[in-house]
Amino acid sequence: MPKPHIVFLPGAWHSAEGYYAVMSKLEEAGYSVHSRPLPGVGMYNPPVDLVDDIAATQEIVNEAIGDGNDVIVIPHSWPGIVVGSALVGYGKKQREERGQKGGVVRGAYMCSFIVPEGVSLMDACQHRLPPWYTVDGLYSFVTDSTVFYHDLPASEREYWTSKLELHSFATQKAKSTGASWKDIPTSYLVCEDDRAIPAVFQDMMIDRVKEMGGDIEVKRIKASHSPFLSMPDAVVDWIREAVGEKL
Repeated sequence: MPKPHIVFLPGAWHSAEGYYAVMSKLEEAGYSVHSRPLPGVGMYNPPVDLVDDIAATQEIVNEAIGDGNDVIVIPHSWPGIVVGSALVGYGKKQREERGQKGGVVRGAYMCSFIVPEGVSLMDACQHRLPPWYTVDGLYSFVTDSTVFYHDLPASEREYWTSKLELHSFATQKAKSTGASWKDIPTSYLVCEDDRAIPAVFQDMMIDRVKEMGGDIEVKRIKASHSPFLSMPDAVVDWIREAVGEKL
């Protein structure tokens, strides 16, 4: 049976570069991998809502589905809000009911927001910005290297912090328009040393998904908010297990 295609969606402020190690290992294992940052990241004309991010997510997922491939979508952090909206109707079961081949067989949320319909990132954070989160006009940005990368050596922390981009603040206030995880099976990677989305908050979101009838499998690792950098092998194993491999 052909292996599913994998779509990576980088987190807020991030490009795809930090995910290259994980993506390369997956490609070596025989997977086709797709990734690009969402329009809310690094734009000089930043989006004012989720419409562009949703469209970009659907575009890359459609590319991955192609002529009928199974697809697993992996949002890291912020894009979990977008995926909930963008993948409504993209589940393989829903597509087959419409006579279409292939589709999303699983969402794999990596220390990611996963919220009900009608909830924004700011809602999820109860409109209380952490001290490391800076807003300047249309943009938000982060300069503290210990927020995302504290389990990396100092030189790597500084390098990856220097690669962070601006992010449209309006998209982080925009409310989700769907909850695709109600129809698409979900895996979730809890990062227990996460300083950006603390593990206790990740657990709260997981509990809410369960309460609302979502099918969710959970794995835990002792990593920061960026396990794709500090623990790439563990992330690859989690993804391959989520796909259904027996390792």
